[in-house]
Amino acid sequence: MSLPRRNDRFKPQRPTERAAKRPVASPPARKQGTSWEKSADWYDRILGERGSEIYQRVVIPNALALLQPMKDERILDLGCGQGVFSRALSAEGCYVTGIDAAPTLIAKAKTYKSRLPIHYLHRDAAKVRDLGPFDAASAILCLQNMPHLDEVCLSAAAVLKTGGRMLWVMNHPCFRIPRQTSWGFDEERKIQYRRLDAYGQPMTIPIIMHPGQKDSETTTSFHLSLTDLMAKAFAAGFMLSGFKEFYSDKESEPGPRARAENRARNEFPLFLGMVWKKV
Repeated sequence: MSLPRRNDRFKPQRPTERAAKRPVASPPARKQGTSWEKSADWYDRILGERGSEIYQRVVIPNALALLQPMKDERILDLGCGQGVFSRALSAEGCYVTGIDAAPTLIAKAKTYKSRLPIHYLHRDAAKVRDLGPFDAASAILCLQNMPHLDEVCLSAAAVLKTGGRMLWVMNHPCFRIPRQTSWGFDEERKIQYRRLDAYGQPMTIPIIMHPGQKDSETTTSFHLSLTDLMAKAFAAGFMLSGFKEFYSDKESEPGPRARAENRARNEFPLFLGMVWKKV
């Protein structure tokens, strides 16, 4: 499959870069209702039990390599959705608690089988202080939908053991900003490049889930620079102990732009993973 020339087409990383024209000012973040409840059925049809191809080939293997879960560890999976990564942790022999703000996704998660029982809860990621203690926590492709990341970090720190790890995997905040990044092709130089229109300032970006569909539901993406993202974890008492960028493993079919497209995939990472240690 050829690399998209204008927008990313890897489905679905919450959220995608497919949307309307430009970020707009929004009401206070906590009043927007950022749960994926209204898109739960659509999201489950795409990810299902095992996740999309990009989940299976890129996200899950890299996430497990970063977190290094060990048998019998207790792990809290924040924003677990229908439990794709929760089940991957269960397959490693971990005892998992998965939480998500969308009750329909939690209900769907409970319908899928796992190696060890997984405890699923309909819960905001910032309200877990009554749970635990945990050896580790994970947040897979959900942080960009959380307007209160500072509270989420503080809550996770409260339930992690000293030395516990917290894994973040997110759409890369430098190269995959909804409506602010896109692919372009330089005909003269025959290179595929990544266009970046904004990065440094926080943005609240409404996302149309089904472009072109009348009365499509929307969700919200919250962009922060690397400095602002990392400041949230540092303020909660975490130390950065792991960092890895994940690249696409796709190859373009033979064609005039295949070489440029394959080169671009190796230059611009899709995702960013970070491991934080509670100190």
